[in-house]
Amino acid sequence: MNNAHNPLTAGAENSSITFTDLVHDNAFGQIFTKDLFAFKDQDALFRHLHQQEYMDAAGFFFQAAASRGAAPDVFSCMVRLSRWLAEKPASMVFGITAGLGPSQKPVGKNQLAGWQEKGLKLIHWQCAPELAKIPDQLLWQVSRQGIWNHVTVPASLANSPAGPAVKCIMDNPHLVHSYDIPENDVPVYSAYDMAAPLPGRPVWELLGTSERLLACLSRFPVDHLIRLRYHGTDLLTLGQDIAYHFTPPADLPKGYLDTVCAMVAAGGSVDLAHVRSNLEKAYLIGYAVENGVMVGNSCLKHPRKALIDRLKIATDLDFSGFVERGYTSVRPEYRSLGVGRKLLEGLTARAGKYEVFSLIAEDNLATQKIALRNNTKKITTYFSEKANKQMGVWMPEQMISTLENNADDAVNQKDNPP
Repeated sequence: MNNAHNPLTAGAENSSITFTDLVHDNAFGQIFTKDLFAFKDQDALFRHLHQQEYMDAAGFFFQAAASRGAAPDVFSCMVRLSRWLAEKPASMVFGITAGLGPSQKPVGKNQLAGWQEKGLKLIHWQCAPELAKIPDQLLWQVSRQGIWNHVTVPASLANSPAGPAVKCIMDNPHLVHSYDIPENDVPVYSAYDMAAPLPGRPVWELLGTSERLLACLSRFPVDHLIRLRYHGTDLLTLGQDIAYHFTPPADLPKGYLDTVCAMVAAGGSVDLAHVRSNLEKAYLIGYAVENGVMVGNSCLKHPRKALIDRLKIATDLDFSGFVERGYTSVRPEYRSLGVGRKLLEGLTARAGKYEVFSLIAEDNLATQKIALRNNTKKITTYFSEKANKQMGVWMPEQMISTLENNADDAVNQKDNPP
């Protein structure tokens, strides 16, 4: 593998780090495992960790012994470590085991401030059996601090591979970076694997232990390690060689229309009744491919007359002759890499004689962010009875004047009939 494209070598002293190094114990320094609550108090823990044999350690993974029952909450763990954190070597990293219970609430940014800088790289979350759903807001706040979330799911939450807990984990690899899910009769998989599975396996799956994972995180940022996959004898880094294509549906390679339909279905945010027929008649389809797998797609489609009529009634705006950008879907592993933004840019630049609009649900913040980054503006909102939610109508800023002129012409004709 070309080291110039391998994040394992970025900023590392050793420019020839291999997969063997990743799974080799002590390759990046000794990681010791300790039971955080096996000591009387934080002073006793501090004295133990400052014994000479531990002073040169790369880090510590603090687990909660199974015999002690439910894992303590994350803040109790950090309080127990407070004296050690104040005096430990800056280069020493650590991970902790913490519990996730049904009363767990999101935390403020200030409550997490400095945790990563103090050396916290990994939290192994143990879900309580009575937990109804994955607390995504809490995990998102932790992830944004550059801390790796590993989640262990109890059988009560994993009894259905299609259940909300498993779906949340599989659809959000940047939220739950790694996981332990009990085996079921039906295999656990991402909905996007129905379109086409990614090559290889995530590197974290092959590390095997929290100590090895923590050792890797001591050298490489979360956003690098999460994109690494082991394929054959190669380490692949997702997002390095994405190719973008824009083509009429008739010119798609064989089987690609089926894949686009499967990608849209995996996204789970649109009514699938007319997806295939709309794509077959679309003006342009954009898609992104890496390692032979489609990783994102969008299109400019001719809106159905029924939609134009509904929008006319709901917004008093006429979108006749426009094309609608829609059916955007990006594999979870490729989100935050700019795939959706580049597809939107490419489609807008190739719209030709057409003006472009898109409909984005008011609760779909991720797609709204993509639109905003591409100089697309929300021009109005309306309540969609079909979707049973509030929707926003968005347009590229440079095209909004055309719609405004059309609206002015319609008003003039109404006020001054021939």
